[in-house]
Amino acid sequence: MTEKTVEMAERLRRPLSGRMTEQQVEFLRDAQAAIDFAIRNGLSFAAIVTAVASDLNEVTREGYDLGKAKARGFVPRVTGYSKLTPDDLGMPDELD
Repeated sequence: MTEKTVEMAERLRRPLSGRMTEQQVEFLRDAQAAIDFAIRNGLSFAAIVTAVASDLNEVTREGYDLGKAKARGFVPRVTGYSKLTPDDLGMPDELD
């Protein structure tokens, strides 16, 4: 491989490797909690999928750089859900 090829391959690989930052972990925990909230409170599938997909689209637009997305004013729709208490989540519906 040429030096240019190696450089281009590394540019593609870089965002997909390495450990998650605390900010990324918090975002994923918020998304997970938002999904749990939606399930427990009978929100529609479309409502939660739209919120999560919108957030993921914004992060993807910045090459998976959550900090960069937030720097341009992006505020995830799932922000804060991981901070809810069990009382805030509601009781899960009986699933048959």
